[in-house]
Amino acid sequence: MNYQDLIHSPILSPGVAKLVQKCALNNAPVFIQGEQGTGKELIAKIIHHTGDWKSSLFYRVDCQILHENTLFDHLSPLFEKILFGMTPATFFLNEVGRLGRRDQLKLLELVEDGLLQNGVEKKTVKNIRFISSSSENLEEKVAQGAFSGDLYFRLRTMAIHVPPLRDRPREIGAIAQYILEESVKQLKLKRMGISNDVLRLLERYWWPGNLKELERVVTRCAILSEGEKIMEKDLSIENGMDRNSFFSFVEKAETRPAAPPKNEPSRNHSNGLNIPDASYFFLELVHRIKNPLVSIKTFTQLLRDKFNDAEFRGYFYRIVTEDIEKIDGVLNGLLNYIRINHPVEKKDTIHFIIEDVLKKHGTQIENKRIKLFRKFEKDLPETILHEEQLRYILTSLIQYAIPAIPASGSIGFLTKSLDDRPVRVENGEGQTPSSTERRYIEIMMVFTGYKKPIDPLDTLLGAPLLREEELTDLEIRLIKEMIERNRGMMKFEVNEKKLRTLVSLKFPAERRKVITYQATNSS
Repeated sequence: MNYQDLIHSPILSPGVAKLVQKCALNNAPVFIQGEQGTGKELIAKIIHHTGDWKSSLFYRVDCQILHENTLFDHLSPLFEKILFGMTPATFFLNEVGRLGRRDQLKLLELVEDGLLQNGVEKKTVKNIRFISSSSENLEEKVAQGAFSGDLYFRLRTMAIHVPPLRDRPREIGAIAQYILEESVKQLKLKRMGISNDVLRLLERYWWPGNLKELERVVTRCAILSEGEKIMEKDLSIENGMDRNSFFSFVEKAETRPAAPPKNEPSRNHSNGLNIPDASYFFLELVHRIKNPLVSIKTFTQLLRDKFNDAEFRGYFYRIVTEDIEKIDGVLNGLLNYIRINHPVEKKDTIHFIIEDVLKKHGTQIENKRIKLFRKFEKDLPETILHEEQLRYILTSLIQYAIPAIPASGSIGFLTKSLDDRPVRVENGEGQTPSSTERRYIEIMMVFTGYKKPIDPLDTLLGAPLLREEELTDLEIRLIKEMIERNRGMMKFEVNEKKLRTLVSLKFPAERRKVITYQATNSS
């Protein structure tokens, strides 16, 4: 592959291409931010292979498939191979935001001081360069305390933001033509072009899979096309095993009704939304929800037989979490649209949900004669967390707690709002002209009974727990992920002497007046 030619190809946006050229001229750490499928790894390879380090080794480390705190188990053999830097090398850390806390601290020491903890001794490592990437918003993870701020700023000495393909509609035609030309060369196909109708379809689509999805569509059509140009009919050829949302989009486009005459008003509009456009939207919505659900179902069916396989279990938790994130993102977008168009003020939602969840578990609570205690802050602000997510989190925690509570024990809920310390806001000149405060909502659940956290968590005072137990409860793991995605925190405090467990949930408060969907009566 000619990486030098790729710099000047349409694959890279002009702004990204300039930054890539600058990064190739030095060995400073580079951080590449972008959605999945935008070509972050390709950019890392271009930086490596077009600079002074092009003759050195390039290693890819996929952080999202590593078990927690095992990064250096993978790096150590590689460092030995390069004689701890006597042979220069570039290390590409894919999805660096997935690293565990201990791996983050070790990596920070390596990046800052060139020191590698190898068993009981520390070794100096030189002549290595780090290029890292993430499809997550690491600034948010830093604000949540889920990622080391020091490491984040060390890794992003040079930062490249890769825009998604949907933000580059005018470049899609040129990108598709370039991909087609490269596919023709590599696969030894006859030379061909792309018809204007197909180019228009490519430009109208939203490309959730970004460059990788576009490459798959163009390459597939190049193989199947029998003419001198890729036509709309070539986009519709498919077998049952190879189908994605783009081809469904094309099918809908082909069956769209003819446009009305210029002097005749269109009757296909409702509240400004064109009916064919609505069909595309709902079709894509179905695909984006159904595909992750199929994945979850498949892995769940396998889990019973392979639960004792630690590697499979870790992979299962990661895949299911990613799939739930996809569904969550789609539904949040839809809910935001509904809120904007059907506003109604919400009040006291958190307390209502707590009472509702307790009511649904009333039989279990009564059977064990569990005493209930409540201390709610009056006029508690709303949280940015959606109410159904909060309901799921509280339901899971109560189901987790009740088995540990002895007969005639107790469970209590406390809510309060609190202001975080001011956050200094810097401008481009390093000045701090203003500061802002973050407001949080805290929900505390205290119950009698001793139950260790199922995942290594910090205590309320920041001290590590005595030991880390292997995760065995999927739902608690998933709510922890859900809370952190919403910039929240979940902490456990266990008192073994008093046989008492405290769970603290902390979420950012909603700054604006909160609105939600209000059903309209049809006439």
